[in-house]
Formats: sequence, C-alpha cells, structure tokens
Amino acid sequence: MCLDLVQLCKLSTDYLCDGQRGVVQTQRIRCKPITPKLVFMSNPVKDQLWRLVKSLNKSEKRNFKLFATRAGATQKSRFIQLFDLLDKLDDLDDSIVMQRLHLTKGKYSNLKRHLFQQVLASLRLIHIDKEVDIELREQIDFSRILYGKGHYLDALRLLERAKAKAVEHNQDLVHLQIVEFQKLIEARHVTHSRQVRNKMDLLLNESSERCYSVLTTSELFSMNIQIHGRYIESGHSRDEREYNENVAYWNDIQTVRSERTSITNTFHQQINRFQASMWYHYIQLNFEDSLEAAYNAINLFNISRHMTVKDPDLYLRCIYYVGVFAFLNEDLYTLRRYNERLEAFITNTDVNLNENSVSIGTVYLKLNRYNQLFMEGDHAGAYAFSRRIAKGYRHATFRPAEHRWGQFLYKAAAAAFLTARYEQALDHLNEIINTKLGVHRQDLIISTRVLHALCNYELGHYSLVEYHLTNLSRLLRRSQETAEVHRITVAGLRKLIGTPALERAEIFTQLLEDTEALRGNVFERKALIYLDTTQWLRLHTEAGLPQPKPSR
Repeated sequence: MCLDLVQLCKLSTDYLCDGQRGVVQTQRIRCKPITPKLVFMSNPVKDQLWRLVKSLNKSEKRNFKLFATRAGATQKSRFIQLFDLLDKLDDLDDSIVMQRLHLTKGKYSNLKRHLFQQVLASLRLIHIDKEVDIELREQIDFSRILYGKGHYLDALRLLERAKAKAVEHNQDLVHLQIVEFQKLIEARHVTHSRQVRNKMDLLLNESSERCYSVLTTSELFSMNIQIHGRYIESGHSRDEREYNENVAYWNDIQTVRSERTSITNTFHQQINRFQASMWYHYIQLNFEDSLEAAYNAINLFNISRHMTVKDPDLYLRCIYYVGVFAFLNEDLYTLRRYNERLEAFITNTDVNLNENSVSIGTVYLKLNRYNQLFMEGDHAGAYAFSRRIAKGYRHATFRPAEHRWGQFLYKAAAAAFLTARYEQALDHLNEIINTKLGVHRQDLIISTRVLHALCNYELGHYSLVEYHLTNLSRLLRRSQETAEVHRITVAGLRKLIGTPALERAEIFTQLLEDTEALRGNVFERKALIYLDTTQWLRLHTEAGLPQPKPSR
C-alpha cells in the first residue's frame, strides 16, 4: 500500500537541545534485516595522539614536517619516525609500534607525549591567522617577553595594538587581560606614557568598564545555559501552573544591573540575550516569538559581518535555529531561504572554515534540507536524499555525532514510510531503538516507537504490534514528553488489530476526529508536527483501500 501523506512528512523531528532530557528504558527489538539500512557503528576509542595524527590533512602533515625539520630535527629523528608510522598504520597497535622503533614502554610514552606537543605547536602556526584569539594571546606572550627584558615601553606599544584588535573582534576576555597587564606595567614602573594627560584615569576607567562588561557577558551566558537547562530538565509548559512557574523562573534569572546601564552592550551580550529569549519562548510553546528571537540573533551577524568569520560555529547555529523555528511555524519560504544561506556559507571558499565548522554546518544543512523536502511534499526526494546520506556514512565522508545520527535515522525511516518501504523504515527505527540507553531523547524515542507500530501495522504484523504496544504504553505513562495524540494512537491501534478488517472504518473515523480535536492544544500541535497521524488516518477513511492481511 502506498501512503501518500502530505503532513506525516513532519515525522522528521528537529530536537533543538543537544543535551539529553532523561533516559527511557526501552525493550531491544531484534528483527532480521530485509534490505540495506543506515547502520551506525561506533568507533573504538583511540588514544589522543592517534586521533590527532589521523585527523590531519595533507597540508597539515606537510606543515608538521617543515616545522619539525626547521627546529633541527631530521627524518631519522624518533618522533618523526613515530609520526610516519602512525600515519601509515590502519589501526593502532602499541606493541607493533614499539617493536618497529625498538622502544621500551617508558620511552614510547615519552616519545608520544613529545610528538603530541610538536604536532599541536605546528598546528598553532597554521591556525594563528584564522583564530584571532590565538594571535592576540601570542602578542600578549611577546609583550611579557619584552617586559622581562626591561623593554617596558615596547611592551606597552605591543599591548596597545593588540587591544585595538581585541576591541574590533569582540574579544572581551582577552581585552580585559591586556588592560590588566597594562595596569601592572604602569603601576610598577615609571614610563613615558604617564606624560599623557589623564593616562592613568583613562586606563582605570577602561579597566572598570571591561570588568563590568566581562561580568555581564558571563552572567548572560549563564542565563542562556540556565534556561536551556530548564528545558532539558522540565520540558515544555503543559498547563497554567507550569507556565507560571517558568515565567517566575525566567524573571528570577534576569541580569539587570543599574550601574552598568551606561555601558554599551557587546556582541556576545546581545546574542546571549536573544538565544536565552528563544529558549524561553520555546519552553512556553510560543514558536512565533522563538522565531523572532532567532531572527534577532542572525541580524547581529548581519550588522557585524566580520563575526561570521571569527565565530562561524555560532553563526551556523543561529542560521540552523531560524530554519528549525521556520519549520515549527510551517514557514516554507523562510526555511528555503535560510537553507540557501547556510549552504552558501559552508561552500564559500573565502571563509576558510575548519573541519569542525564544516562538520557542524553539514549536519545542520542536511537536517534542515530534510525538513524542506518533507514540507514540500517531495517524499521521493527525501528517500533519495536518505540514500545519499547513507552512502556518505558508509564511506566515512559524513559521520555526525551519535545523537544526531539518531535524527537522521528517524528522518530516513519517515522517508521510507512515506514511500511505502515499510521494511526499510523498520530497519532504521530498530537501529534507533537498539542504540545504547541515554543517547537519544525521549521525544525521539516516543516518535520512533509509535512509527514502529504503524509500520508493523501496515505490514500486517498484528501480533508484533500487540506485543510492542504493551511496552510502548508503559513508556508513555512514564515520559514527560507524552502527548495525548500518542495515547489515542496506541489505543486506536489496539482496537484496530482486534477488529475484523471490514469493520475498521468506524474506528479510523473516530480516531481521526479525536486527533483533529487536539490541534487546539499547542503541545499536541507540536507532537502532530513531529508525527502527524491524521494523514495516515485520512488514507484509511477516505481512500477506502483494503486492509493488509495479517502475517502468519
């Protein structure tokens, strides 16, 4: 049976929080694979040197060799030989390495430590032009060397240039560190800078403002984390009491200090305010205001364009949140627009993103691209997209974090379900269910288990449906993410599998009416965005297709 569902495409869930909001005990389901599936295989933990060497690209390896030989080493140096050997090995075996290099265990440990430091030192030279905070700290180090040589004025001049760059790039902590070092030099030594009128007063005022600014930034960052943590611990507001409690909590964690009102808000202060506001409105299920807060955060980057390069990970995250809340508000135009913006930024060669930023951006783009395909109703396109992602995963060109991979598996299952590939959908869902406890969030697990039951029903596996509904019901009773639509879907499936096929039309009709009646509740509407069972119900109530025969 081909299920052409328009809204059930929203099964693909965007779980906004990277943390986990509790652990759900699930029964492990073992089904014989019928077709190739997206298989997650966790990599064994390697030691830090091995991971570092294997993460280097060709340019970084070449730079390390130049750095090592420039320092007087040769190709015969033990640490370079160790580097070459680790680079060539497909798997780490310490006994083989020690045997080939004729090392004792103690010497091997010391050599690894030395090589690790040398590789990091060579990488620092590469990234110093990309990361402004690394460059500024190097300038501070140079100033301390000059200070140690007694060149006080030269140290102050270097610090002044570094301070200007710190202000330009919103490096508040480094700015404060520079000012404090300037104060130390001025306090301990008689310098020509004291001939400047009001020099000390200006320096002290700047120090005071920086202290206030850094403290405010820290407090706002803490507020952002606090409200985020509130969502992790308590979830959404489900009734008036929880709503009022969250209002009181939000008011209690505000950081308003009258003595700082005259100080201009910095970039990071403003963006932490907007992100904290975004999380607060999301907790209160106010998706419109959440989208507005996400817009405000992006607009800060529009004003300070250089920050998109200086803090690309934050910029990517802000774009992603706009896309997510556009999805929750069913705003396809905005979702398309910001997906294009996200892709353009990742592929912009002028930005020169590092591996971590490219990886983060790719995950965000693929998650939002899934949402776009589902909202457009392009189920075949979503399924083809799943196959491309699976190919990248098999060839290790795309390897997201385990909890993110669960989202991709769920979206792949949704795409397979929408194109009537129920066996493949079950394979993906089983992979999520059989993942170790604590990796995936409760709302993902619930949506997975409900979709799992729907797939088995469509395949006619009524005995399996009945068996798993017992465990699913237990899960729904315990979880704070349970919506009424989940409960009535489970109850409806129980009735369906116990009723003759020709008598099920009335059950589908009643179940559809009960589900539609829940749309007035915001929490239920969110659950239906993630798992819209009404389209599945309409298929059976309007199409009049024959029911599947139960399997033996």
